[in-house]
Amino acid sequence: MSLSTPPMKMSDADRRSESRDTTPLKVTLYTAGATRELLTKDRSFSGISFIATEPMALGQDCQVVLENGDQTFARFTARVVRSVSIDERTFEIAVQFRRQIAA
Repeated sequence: MSLSTPPMKMSDADRRSESRDTTPLKVTLYTAGATRELLTKDRSFSGISFIATEPMALGQDCQVVLENGDQTFARFTARVVRSVSIDERTFEIAVQFRRQIAA
């Protein structure tokens, strides 16, 4: 009989290649047929996460507009890489930036 150690779980900090900023930032998210205004949960150079009231499909493409006050300072095409149900009406969504678009 051989003893084996259980698999180790990597913490979120271990999996991330970039530091995250948790200061909320206003974002407008455009998908086919919908526009959502929301605040980021966290963000990095490669993407953002946010809390939403509707799920999004993994792999779904969207456009993200990051705003500072009333000014747009960055616009990206992005793809949903995480969509997790927190409860029946709340979802944590993460999108990865694909390409920056002229603002």
